[in-house]
Amino acid sequence: MFSVTSVAKKEEDKVRLLFNMDNKSEIGYIDWEFIHDMQGIAPELITPEIISLTPGFLGKVPKKWDKIKAKLKKHVDPDHTIHCAISDIENLGNEFKIRGTLKNKEGEILSFHKVVVFDEDRFEDDYIGAVITDKKGNFTLSFGKKTFSDFGLEAEPDIYFRVFQWQEERFVEIGRTMPRVFEKSEITDPETKKTKILIEFGVVTI
Repeated sequence: MFSVTSVAKKEEDKVRLLFNMDNKSEIGYIDWEFIHDMQGIAPELITPEIISLTPGFLGKVPKKWDKIKAKLKKHVDPDHTIHCAISDIENLGNEFKIRGTLKNKEGEILSFHKVVVFDEDRFEDDYIGAVITDKKGNFTLSFGKKTFSDFGLEAEPDIYFRVFQWQEERFVEIGRTMPRVFEKSEITDPETKKTKILIEFGVVTI
């Protein structure tokens, strides 16, 4: 695992988590500005969701990102493209935080699946963020009120999930769910001392 800077010392909405979808492993933290820069330089190899990691991709990385380049180089296969999924940590603030564990109807853990989080609205649903579950099926996401509250009128989101499985080098949707049972509580950020609303979904079944 690598980290450009410690997440504790850097705003979480400035970093993302990177997962190797080919061998199902977590690579580590990566700077969002690097992702943004590389989308302009090599759009054929990187999107907001996936990095196609190749020697050619590394060859296009600017010098200012040498530290990230050196870390990514450890994961490059000269003979194969390595598909790295980009996972949100925090999106547009952190007034809210959700946690859950993804499982199928048989109770099996769904690790390294993509969970896309939405707020259900009457006219148009709001995209909140997208996360990759870890090897235990766990996922977490912090987000701000402005991701879902139109004109500041909504106090809390009505959350549902769209779930995607990695199949044949792409994410394929396998279902969606809107859990009706969850627990809400207020927690205090130990660093900022600000409070946020924690929404615990427990086991999310798809």
